Amino acid sequence: MSDLPTEPDLDGLDRALIRALRSAPRATVARLARTVGAARNTVQARLRRLESSGIVTGYGPDIEPRAAGYPVLAFATLMIAQGAHERTVAALAELPEVLEIHTITGRGDLLVKVVAATNDDLHGILQAIAAIPEVARTDTQLALHTSLARTVADLIVSRP
Repeated sequence: MSDLPTEPDLDGLDRALIRALRSAPRATVARLARTVGAARNTVQARLRRLESSGIVTGYGPDIEPRAAGYPVLAFATLMIAQGAHERTVAALAELPEVLEIHTITGRGDLLVKVVAATNDDLHGILQAIAAIPEVARTDTQLALHTSLARTVADLIVSRP
């Protein structure tokens, strides 16, 4: 569990800053201040607060997987041995094509988001996942098309 609040106290300026950063993640504080119509020191203080509270975790580029050579997207549901959560997550984290690992309810224990360059590469990745001793069973769905891909930043900036 995280110590972050479930509903962070974000006001219009915070949202405006996040919106500006989504448009220009490499913008200087001075440029951000001009964009949002606030004093430079105010913007700097707000950015520090957003970072220290864990709301803003980075400024890296968003990468389009297809354009970067990873057009194959799949989701694997894993059933794992009881008590093997940490070991399984650690083993999955060693596979660079594994982008996300979620503990889930329902038929499986973990939901894993995987990208690959080709279907053959995906097959190899899935074989590596199946070879993890704690993995009892896998069920994989291949994503044929992504109709919507939002981020939490998109959610935050869409609110008034």
